[in-house]
Amino acid sequence: MQIGIIPVIPLSFAVFIPLFVRRRRLVAVYSAVATFITLVSTIWMFHASFSSAFPMVYTFGGWRAPFGIVFKVDRLSAVLALTAAFGFFLISIYSSAFLSKNEGSGYFHIFLLGLEAGVLGAFMTGDAFNLFVMLEAIGAAAYGIVGFYRSRGDSMEAAFKYGISGAMATSLYFLALGFVYASYGTLNMADLSREFHTSGTVQGLAAFFALTIAMVVVKSAIFPGHYWLPDAYQGAPVPAVAILSGFVEVVGIYVLARYEFTVFSGSTTLSLVFLTLGAATAFLGSVMMLFQTDLKRMVAYSTILHMGYLMMTLGVASRLALEAVAFHIVNHAIAKMLLLLTLGSFVYVAGSSRLDELAGMGRRMPATTFLFGLATMSLVGVPPLNVFFSKMLIYDALMQKSPALAFVVVITSVIAAWAYVRVLVVLWRGRGRNAEERLGGEKPAFLIINSVLAVLVVALGILAPLLLGHVFGPAAAQAMDWRHYVSAALGV
Repeated sequence: MQIGIIPVIPLSFAVFIPLFVRRRRLVAVYSAVATFITLVSTIWMFHASFSSAFPMVYTFGGWRAPFGIVFKVDRLSAVLALTAAFGFFLISIYSSAFLSKNEGSGYFHIFLLGLEAGVLGAFMTGDAFNLFVMLEAIGAAAYGIVGFYRSRGDSMEAAFKYGISGAMATSLYFLALGFVYASYGTLNMADLSREFHTSGTVQGLAAFFALTIAMVVVKSAIFPGHYWLPDAYQGAPVPAVAILSGFVEVVGIYVLARYEFTVFSGSTTLSLVFLTLGAATAFLGSVMMLFQTDLKRMVAYSTILHMGYLMMTLGVASRLALEAVAFHIVNHAIAKMLLLLTLGSFVYVAGSSRLDELAGMGRRMPATTFLFGLATMSLVGVPPLNVFFSKMLIYDALMQKSPALAFVVVITSVIAAWAYVRVLVVLWRGRGRNAEERLGGEKPAFLIINSVLAVLVVALGILAPLLLGHVFGPAAAQAMDWRHYVSAALGV
């Protein structure tokens, strides 16, 4: 199998859904098959990348870099692609049940598969311009999926705000490409790295990073570009929110990590920018969690909080920092999916994500409440659950810079814990409107998927030392080896 076909798989399946878009059960099975085939392909790619000392390269049309477009997969790309493919597979199954009452659910799966193609392509591309194309593909699908409830004003407003903001962000990145091309005469990432390290040219690099960071500030909901995210989460279906939180927002963080650690390694002094933006974002996200009456908006600020952690960690610019970023992306995606899909179970029964409408639902749905609580404990950083270990890694990395920066992780985690405890108390002990009329409603499909995620939340924590030693450590080391990155692409 060639790695170049992997992002094409979900896109190819999406093209044919309009032929039978109104046949919901057929679309549900079709989408599950598409995401399953993609997952199997990424498992193969993961195994192949860890079996090879060099990154894997696919040349489109046989045109070698730097003249042609290439996909370039190292161990870091493979880990993130595998996590994303697994998440999309679960969300495909979950969304079929969650949206079974909605007209037009087939169109949701079109957007879902298009989004998967864009996310995988962004993780796998080895070309700076092709990355722009993938960002546009992600944006087009994400705007549509946020506006899925097209009869609701808040959903359409959120999609419009997200679309305008995302278009402005990718336009900034397009301008950034002009500066870097003018300086180095190429947009292939390996060729850019070779030119930078051999010529020492830095002209245009400051403008490139400034515009790229501006793009990431919006795309990854970093303060002050976070303004669109709470509205998008509130207006979108819960399965779409799980995809946005776990895999779409982190693409911008991955882009910065790739440029900082692989392409232009050791080139800039961006630490102060990353640390300042990240700390401000973390504080904003944690504090705003306390004041939300809609749980989807609260989860939005939780995502902003964790994007802040990742941005801060990039500012350390060490191998430990990159290892922490990769491990936290995976752990956050799994735990946040569990949080959102359990929340989706409540929303499916109550028809609302407002906390006052969900009060008392915990007593009616004890298994879902337990899994929801497990997800909150993981995201706060309770051992031995998975996010605890990636937070500890982030803490250790930040300690290399300053104990005050590491303390940001501690204090914001405490604030977030306070917000989650408040929610759990209301869910279990509160008395909502018509709470006594809601007779359970724990759907077996939801419980099975959430139980799988719960097992992973525990397993990733218990197995953290092994995963760091055999997966995330080698992935970070290979991503920082620009010489192997260059020789693999240009010597293919």
